[in-house]
Amino acid sequence: MRLLVEMQANVHNRTSSRLHEGKMVWHLYTDMTNQFVHAIDIFPPARILEKAERNMVALMKVPELDSGESFSPSAVLRIDTISRDWLMESQPTPDNVIARIRGTYSGMQKYWETDDVAVQEMCGDIAERSNDDESYARLAVKAGRERVKLKTNLEDRRGAARAAREKEGDCDEHADLFIALTRAVKIPSRRVVGHLLGNGPDPDPHAWCEVFLKDHGWVPVDPALNHFGMLSESYFSRVREGLTSERPTIQLKWNAVGANIPVVEETVKMSLI
Repeated sequence: MRLLVEMQANVHNRTSSRLHEGKMVWHLYTDMTNQFVHAIDIFPPARILEKAERNMVALMKVPELDSGESFSPSAVLRIDTISRDWLMESQPTPDNVIARIRGTYSGMQKYWETDDVAVQEMCGDIAERSNDDESYARLAVKAGRERVKLKTNLEDRRGAARAAREKEGDCDEHADLFIALTRAVKIPSRRVVGHLLGNGPDPDPHAWCEVFLKDHGWVPVDPALNHFGMLSESYFSRVREGLTSERPTIQLKWNAVGANIPVVEETVKMSLI
């Protein structure tokens, strides 16, 4: 499927001070083997770099903004996406690479409370019924869906511990709980944030996961929608989060007098070409 992704950012200076020496880091997309980016148009022109975890970002200067002024850059991506099943392909990995990935992507972070009592209880139940990493990961998806009632578009991200205790959450909570459940038993996992194309031009923001399996490498898992090992062509993968549990799509740095901060907003539209 060939997609046109149009992104519009808006930085509003609603403070009483002038903002100057501003810099903006804008996450455009992350490298995923089922999506292929053919063209990127940025206005105003910006440097495009690959950052941590194969995330592609635009680096741009923000002009001086007096109180009440705004800065509205835009980005247009032309990409092809395909449906793919990662479990259909074998990807043997050397033991030293597995050990490095396990050490890097199995730690506790904010939102991934691996030592929480409720999370640990779920881990014990899953471990009793599994015999390898893949069966454990599949049961972790099932346990999360049985435990957490799926809501839509909650305002705040609650994390794994709250999801396990409060028993409700949106795609963020389902992803965070899966990551906590897998990392708690040293199965490497990480989060992906992006968009899911529906019937109109306004895609749904969405979060899912990747889990590392010995014979397959990094495998996508969508706990909220119950997909294991595959992504459809409707997914647009934008930001990968594993070394850190939160990586905002837009990061802004500036100099200003006082503690007030500018308001940053973003709109994303997707359409078929």
